[in-house]
Amino acid sequence: MVRDNPGCISLGQGVVSYGPPADDVARLPGLMADLQLNKYQAVSGLPALTDALTKKLEAVNRVDIANGYRIMVTAGSNMAFLNAVLAVADPGDEFILPLPYYFNQEMAVKMCDAVPVAVPSLEDYQLDIEAIEAAISPKTRAIVTVSPNNPTGVVYRPEDLARINHLCKRYGLYHFSDEAYEYFTYEGAKHYSAASAGSACEHTLSFFSFSKNYGMASWRVGYVVYPEHLH
Repeated sequence: MVRDNPGCISLGQGVVSYGPPADDVARLPGLMADLQLNKYQAVSGLPALTDALTKKLEAVNRVDIANGYRIMVTAGSNMAFLNAVLAVADPGDEFILPLPYYFNQEMAVKMCDAVPVAVPSLEDYQLDIEAIEAAISPKTRAIVTVSPNNPTGVVYRPEDLARINHLCKRYGLYHFSDEAYEYFTYEGAKHYSAASAGSACEHTLSFFSFSKNYGMASWRVGYVVYPEHLH
């Protein structure tokens, strides 16, 4: 079908139609020739990059890294998610995934011998907070939210994300907030970062991707903002 209809846009995978910013591409030769950058670097990422991300998070997401957070750059957001599951979970621990969920996150949970627990959402695909709370068990380790959502595109309401934060604080859980599509909002919807809440730093991990925002899918660059006590 795609071959017969030039200009078709595939909805089968989250691949954007644009490439990286031209300024970034133009800087690549100089960066690649920098001998210092070709040596082993800090595990958390190049200082210049983490500094830039700190400024972006403060300006765009209202997340103050100095308020109990750390940043780690990873080989894509999926790697960040998998690393986070490994960091907080033991075999048999449960992760609550509101339906419909991003399939890769279910895979990551299972790869770590943890258990995905699917919870229905409301008819408009917003979070069903009561259903999520009812699914919490002694084995629950985290609640996962994806906003803007993959696959529905729905943007979760700030008050609902705040309620997830409160549940996590009350029950001693982590809130895994996937924000890979943070710039993909329409019809007046506004993205809200759960980690921007004042008390969220104790339990909220936020996942971001360069693939969607900047057209850098093959570069494999993402990052996670995580509580300082997990460092």
